[in-house]
Amino acid sequence: MKIEFEAIIPVVDSGRLLMEVPAKAAAKLEKESSQKVNAIINSKTYSCNLFYKEDRFYLHITRGIKRDVGLGAKTVFTIEIIDNGGGTEDDIHDQVLKWEIAECKALMRKVGIKTNDRVIDFGCGYGHYTIGCALALEQTGEVLALDCDKKALKWINEKEKMYMLNNIKTIHTNGEATIDFPDNSLDVILLYDVIHIQDKKSKKSLAPVLYKEAYRVLKRGGILSTLNFDSDIKKMTVENEDRRMTADDIARDIIDSGFSFSHAVDGGVHFDWYHSKYRLEKGLDFSDLERGMIQNYVKRM
Repeated sequence: MKIEFEAIIPVVDSGRLLMEVPAKAAAKLEKESSQKVNAIINSKTYSCNLFYKEDRFYLHITRGIKRDVGLGAKTVFTIEIIDNGGGTEDDIHDQVLKWEIAECKALMRKVGIKTNDRVIDFGCGYGHYTIGCALALEQTGEVLALDCDKKALKWINEKEKMYMLNNIKTIHTNGEATIDFPDNSLDVILLYDVIHIQDKKSKKSLAPVLYKEAYRVLKRGGILSTLNFDSDIKKMTVENEDRRMTADDIARDIIDSGFSFSHAVDGGVHFDWYHSKYRLEKGLDFSDLERGMIQNYVKRM
């Protein structure tokens, strides 16, 4: 199927710029969260993604379009929907985008995130789960994305523009295991792929301090959501014991910190390989990324 429309490319020079498709043209489109399309402009074809969100369609304006056509330019687009039934696979970057806007959003709702919640994504990295949280909140509440990596936080800000979100706040930290918020002020805290990290000076695990901080800042009944991967757990040792830590040890330590186990959610994804230039150059598919179980706990009094 092909549709044709005239539109002005927005003057927003972000890494992944989205442009709204006019309603008249969009009425002919299937309401899928993400579709692979060809955008034909001045007889030149660009491979793009088409996103559906809140009853509107948005076309991903690629670097090639920005370069060849220009920001702020009024032009005629012909959009051709690509039928992936023939087996054409999205590349890893498109797969990650689809996961963020659909699967991760659903995961965060299963965790227990609801509208108007205040959520902290501690050690958020490049914000794959931050985006899912923000989408699950449906433009309400607030996601506080904390990390010591300024480059990663800047990328989250770019993705916030891309997804047209307004409920994310990025906070640059000093890398310490402190959550600088008032007591009993938050609804959900994500500790995803962080508790294996050690203090640079003492070489001790940051996990005990993080659990204590999480208990302090969460409201009664607030959710502590954790995600750990086997590849990291096997590197951890139990303090004062000559043995490796297990998932059961982690659960015991969290419960001893004042939490009760609530429920598990399958489907967590480990993105370390995705951010490895070496792995990407070798060829990487989304299915190659490590998976883990999200374990959720509730603060008790």
